[in-house]
Amino acid sequence: MLIVVSINQDLSLVAREKAASELVFVEKDDNAAIRRLKEEAEKYDDSGGGRLECYLVLNDPISLWLLQTVGLPKDIEDKVDVFATTMEDLLAKTVFVKLPDFPSGFPSLDREPISRDSETTVHLVIVGFSDQAEALALNAALVAHYPNYCKDTRLRTRITIIDDNVYDGRDRLTQRYIHLFENSYYRTLDLNDSHPQYVLHRPQYEKKRKDFVDIEWEFVNGNVRNDAVRQKLEEWSADGRQQLTIALSHPDKNRNYRETFGLPSAVYQNGIPVLCHTEEKELMNVIKNGELYKCIYPFGKECCDINTLRVLKRMAQSVNYIYNHCFSLAPGEPITAPSSIDEKVLDEQWKNVGSLPKQYSNIFHAMTLGAKMHSVGHSSDDWSEYYALTREEIDILTEVEHNRWCVEELILGYRPPTDSEMKLVETDIAQKKILRTKKVHYDIRAFDDLRADSTGKNVNVYDMALTQGIPLIIKTCITD
Repeated sequence: MLIVVSINQDLSLVAREKAASELVFVEKDDNAAIRRLKEEAEKYDDSGGGRLECYLVLNDPISLWLLQTVGLPKDIEDKVDVFATTMEDLLAKTVFVKLPDFPSGFPSLDREPISRDSETTVHLVIVGFSDQAEALALNAALVAHYPNYCKDTRLRTRITIIDDNVYDGRDRLTQRYIHLFENSYYRTLDLNDSHPQYVLHRPQYEKKRKDFVDIEWEFVNGNVRNDAVRQKLEEWSADGRQQLTIALSHPDKNRNYRETFGLPSAVYQNGIPVLCHTEEKELMNVIKNGELYKCIYPFGKECCDINTLRVLKRMAQSVNYIYNHCFSLAPGEPITAPSSIDEKVLDEQWKNVGSLPKQYSNIFHAMTLGAKMHSVGHSSDDWSEYYALTREEIDILTEVEHNRWCVEELILGYRPPTDSEMKLVETDIAQKKILRTKKVHYDIRAFDDLRADSTGKNVNVYDMALTQGIPLIIKTCITD
């Protein structure tokens, strides 16, 4: 196995991997890291049929975005199985993703299960607009999908970002993930105005198509010293209709430390989780021993572990296996997940996924299995004992899966078709595959508007089979 790291301020991850006798290369920047990856691919002898397993830790979120949306040259992908991340992305996954046999020291965004009939929503407030803040926001958007949106599309997960100059960060985010934000509700509030007014962006197909994005955004120009912000934090902390989490993630970690202990008292009194991005973990843990601050959770690079990615990839490979099983079923055959996973077939199918963005599609799916199980009342404590979902649970989570998938595809750079492109597919189903090569996906639409694909099956059957397969995926990873 190969670890390629683009050098940054903290090499503790490198030291741990070297101690585990992994092959580790530390490069001066992202460009050098990609060059190293290319060199190792050229040297690798793949005559045995397998690929070199590689975890690529980049510095710049733009580099990661490019690999997730564009991929790598085929001569590299054919020889090397790459899972790229950044330290910030890996840390965000450590905080938000629940994995089998992998204890988490952080509370779930949905601390109480959100069922289809629930009236509560998840609300993540990020203070500061650093690379870490961006990684937290994107990973939360990938994970936080719940059944009650299926009943009432107003019950979206909300991600609020507060910063002294929120416009720069907002514009970077909305331009890089243009299709996500074109199809989302997001609003901006400038607290420096004498008469602050929300400016609301509405999805481009609002009132023309049914709502299909279950995440909404809020950008606030201000800081936690502002009276209006403090009043909102107090109100949100006491609001039983939302499950609030606050993350302090300025580029200045000393500021995170200071502001973590300067929030309104209602935040601590109501037990709202406060995530503090800091490397002063030991000092923070001493302070949080006090009753008032027990809801504070420091997180820093020392929390990062490459094993998080290994487990996620194993789960993603199983997701891909179940999808292929379902795709191979003839029209009219019962839609069921396989009863077991053939390891040799699984590895071969993963090699044939076709592109790095498609691998990430499976990885992003795997990231949400813990949240889905929690939504139907199952915690990680009973995963190993759980063998099947009920029909009702499958029906609920099938729709959740499609909503999650829509957000994932928008993040990966796909967009829904225009009206004229939809007519093309309706006239000739072969156009659907052609449009996908142009990053246009016909299935990015509301769940109850899904149509048949080239096999004659309504595409909702894939969501259903993948949902049926959740216990199998989890148990396979636990058994390993």
